[in-house]
Amino acid sequence: MRTVSDCPACCASNPTNVAQLDGRSRQAFLEYDQLKYGGLLSGWIDIVPPEILACRACGHAWYRNQPDPEQLAIMYASGRPLLKLPHPQSNTPTSAMQEEMRRLRHLVGIEGRQPSLLDFGSGRGRWARAAVLEGFKVVAYEPSVSRGNENDPPFKLVHSEDELNGSRFDVINLEQVLEHVPDPNKILLNIRSYCSDATIVRITVPNILWCEEGKDIWRLWPFDGQRTHVMAPFEHLHGFTPSSLVNLIKRSGYEHLPLKKTWRNYTIVSLRNLVGKLYPNVAQTIVLAQLKKN
Repeated sequence: MRTVSDCPACCASNPTNVAQLDGRSRQAFLEYDQLKYGGLLSGWIDIVPPEILACRACGHAWYRNQPDPEQLAIMYASGRPLLKLPHPQSNTPTSAMQEEMRRLRHLVGIEGRQPSLLDFGSGRGRWARAAVLEGFKVVAYEPSVSRGNENDPPFKLVHSEDELNGSRFDVINLEQVLEHVPDPNKILLNIRSYCSDATIVRITVPNILWCEEGKDIWRLWPFDGQRTHVMAPFEHLHGFTPSSLVNLIKRSGYEHLPLKKTWRNYTIVSLRNLVGKLYPNVAQTIVLAQLKKN
């Protein structure tokens, strides 16, 4: 078990406790565990006590006690959909995914050669496929062999970072990755080795200020009997706010792309994040960043 007492985003101390198991939430935890993981987590309650802390400075939320990487791997391998789906999940990207990769391709603006993209934490490869359709040469990194099981994908699929050693990319895409990992700062520090000075790093995470649970986020934790909670144990180890995401990328040595570069292709994101400097709740948890220049 790993214990995290200070804010993983801004390093502030003295967080507040916002959620822990009591009579109702314990029963909800056991119900969710049975539906999602077949009872696996019920044996962890005393070993990894579920407890969520929140930063008083940047609003970041996180599990104070976190399973070991081996436990997390077992958890993900045993997971199953809460609802029975009528058809198998498709690996085909949506039109929205493809449009996002089109905007990113325009933002890169490379002419004369095919731009490269690393889809870091690619899951089932839908974003990687969208990037291929928009002209990127794609490498997809997915540590889980079972989740990244692809038959003859149209991109290079790797399951070990050793296979990325020495590689540099024009774009690195982290689509809803950082909320799942024990140490987001460590991940962002690691991917610096895949960046040149011109590399664009695209990061998205769920925004706990705009989640479906709304103001009832901690009252409905960990499960309302129907849908997966934004801080479902122990799938989402972190709950980001716009402020905490900005603090994290600064701490990891990145900075936002200049507004003059993002304005045309990411007008709404640029505008909301600009206004968000005065009104934080307006900002979004999507970042287009690059290595901080000395």
